[in-house]
Amino acid sequence: ANITISDNAKRGIEAVRQWFDSHWPDPADVATIGWVRVLPNEGEPYETVAVTFYSRSQRDEIAKAIQIISGIEVVYLPVAKDYARFEGKILDYSEGAFFLRAP
Repeated sequence: ANITISDNAKRGIEAVRQWFDSHWPDPADVATIGWVRVLPNEGEPYETVAVTFYSRSQRDEIAKAIQIISGIEVVYLPVAKDYARFEGKILDYSEGAFFLRAP
């Protein structure tokens, strides 16, 4: 992965971890970063960066895919056609949303 993670995004990732842990019995373990296409029930479809987690029980399954990015364990999930969206960018977080920005 050729991205970095800002301190704000690290705090956002921790907030997602806490949400995950409060809603699932299997604790969050490794963050994932990917690109998603959203088709809402109302409004226009859109695309955005997404952060979620693999749970602790899934660690053995994803162990070979774990990378250290900006000091945290991550599984980087974009498909090849989306790599350019991330190239050289910084993952950031503000007002409850993750986004990519130029350095």
